[in-house]
Amino acid sequence: MKMNFSAVIRAALLVGFATAAVFADINISVDAKSGVKKISPFIFGRNIQGTYDIIQDTSYNLTSNEEKEIARINEAGIHMLRLNQGNNATKYNWRKHLSSHPDWINNVYDHNWDITAKKVLNYMPGVDGMYGFQLSGYVAKTKEANYHEWEWSQAHPSVPSSKFRDYDLAGGGEMDENGNLIKSGSWENYLEPWPSDSTVGILKYWRDELKYDMKRFQYWSMDNEPEIWAGGHNDMPKDYSSPAAVANAIVDSFIEVASKARKIYPEIKISGPVAANEWLWCNVSYFNNNTGKRESDRVTDGNGNKVCWLKFFIQKIGEAQKKSGLRLLDVMEIHWYPTETDYETLVNLHRVFYDTTYNYPGTNGMKGVNGNWDETVTKEYIFKRLDDWMKEYLGENHGVKFALTETEFLGDQMTNALIYASWLGTFADNGVEIFTPWVWKDGMYEVLHLFSRYGHANRVESVSSNDSLVSAYSSFNGADSMTVIFVNRSAGNSQNVNLSIANFDAIPQAVPTYTLSGLSGETFVSHTSNALKKGTANIADNKLSITLPAKSIMAVQLTAPKVEESSSSEYCESSSSSEINEGISQKLSKLERSIYRNGNSWFINNSQGLIISVDVMSVLGQHVESMNALAVGQVRLATEGMTAGQYVVRLHTNTGISTQKILLK
Repeated sequence: MKMNFSAVIRAALLVGFATAAVFADINISVDAKSGVKKISPFIFGRNIQGTYDIIQDTSYNLTSNEEKEIARINEAGIHMLRLNQGNNATKYNWRKHLSSHPDWINNVYDHNWDITAKKVLNYMPGVDGMYGFQLSGYVAKTKEANYHEWEWSQAHPSVPSSKFRDYDLAGGGEMDENGNLIKSGSWENYLEPWPSDSTVGILKYWRDELKYDMKRFQYWSMDNEPEIWAGGHNDMPKDYSSPAAVANAIVDSFIEVASKARKIYPEIKISGPVAANEWLWCNVSYFNNNTGKRESDRVTDGNGNKVCWLKFFIQKIGEAQKKSGLRLLDVMEIHWYPTETDYETLVNLHRVFYDTTYNYPGTNGMKGVNGNWDETVTKEYIFKRLDDWMKEYLGENHGVKFALTETEFLGDQMTNALIYASWLGTFADNGVEIFTPWVWKDGMYEVLHLFSRYGHANRVESVSSNDSLVSAYSSFNGADSMTVIFVNRSAGNSQNVNLSIANFDAIPQAVPTYTLSGLSGETFVSHTSNALKKGTANIADNKLSITLPAKSIMAVQLTAPKVEESSSSEYCESSSSSEINEGISQKLSKLERSIYRNGNSWFINNSQGLIISVDVMSVLGQHVESMNALAVGQVRLATEGMTAGQYVVRLHTNTGISTQKILLK
């Protein structure tokens, strides 16, 4: 096997991580006033899907398993659930609560998004939900045409379901005794047409009839992986004859649905096009009439040039926005399922999103990023490329965020934890809006909990002298608290780190540390029962030295002697005042300035665990809402059902009460 010199060096380094290699101390600097940006709470998310059924959609009543999982969701600090169930979103009929399953012979089963949305509203005050619109033009209409797969399997036990599960059997399909397809079913028997007015009608239904708080369901995906419908949803009567036919049909439907959704719900966050994987970032699936097979390729534009699919999509959205004057895209949403299992590649996967220097060994479809196939393309930096294209076609200040809503990690448990931590840190550093892994594995709750519950609302810049070995991801509450999270990717060696802080006057003291290492099995139960190993480190003169265990994630919490007034409107945007109970120390007046807004939602920064309960009052003094036994961390203020206007929020602590005013829009 041929290997270039740099690859040899990288491999040698990582082999050294597992043996006795000695590395120089790593120096990390953090500046509280550099690179400040809001961290989206929605990167702390996950999917629910039929495989795991963590939230059932068949009954409004909670099962005991749901109660346990919802408790973990709330305790861990999850803020986003993607609830549309992926492929099953494409043919979802919200009127009949049915969907056709492309991964199971197209049979139609019960699904009810009303139920999962209501459970989010009732039981998960810190969580928003993400659903999706149907762009295909067809949805499930009846279960009466389902294929009798259970009975057939019982009568043919020697034929594995894996042989026929991808056949189009619903609607009158037939198999022979050996599980070979005789004929496919007909879509007319189980699907019905679904125009754009029907797909966006769910907005009015939830808002006007069910009276759901739509601020909790602001993000809507534009279907799911439409560029591979020629494979997953080939039963629909659509034109799959060429990449251009497929791409233009997707774009036309996208624009029509997005325009109507925006007019119904102006504050909606439209997210798409939900591209399926690295190969599909540049290619679309179609039927080649010459070969009679399903193939994939870049899109051919009007000038006969091949164009990367996502670039083509952005260009067309830009043209449509200029023509209509409507904003048609708020979040650029993709999926990615890396297949690598070697340690070096796994712990570098976070570099695929923004790092323009990283040669990704799994580069494949992106070799066609410039239209023609180019084997020399090995650098992905997918989110940066997308941002560059949007600046070109949507404008320099396009305002579109990014989302990765499906992925899976293929390492061992602790390696997966390192990958996940690196992705969370990278997404926080770069302002990614949504991150919801599809497959949830042991250890991921532990990592999310560490970032979500011990971190703060604002990212600040961290610089490492050896970022490939040890990264630091830092966050700041804008006042008196900072958290630095270190990720040591060395497989076999501890690592000495020297941390220096600028523009933050850390109190010289023993500060708390929280470490994840050697994870085995699912250990996360709650904020107080988990695998975090607590310790201390000493900081003086804004400097700290610490040793990180091999393959570890460690958070260090730093405190300043006083809270500085924030001049940034990203913190409490309306003027806030503190009213202290008689006899209570005036220190509380600044300590509890801890409410901030993110988008249309208000959050409470309870990272120090001082706030016990919260009361929300109208400006006339009427009690509106209460939150008791407040969790430690960033807690979403439960404002569901409240009308727009000004409110007073009371924060109760052991030493007194602080009040602040907020404005609900």
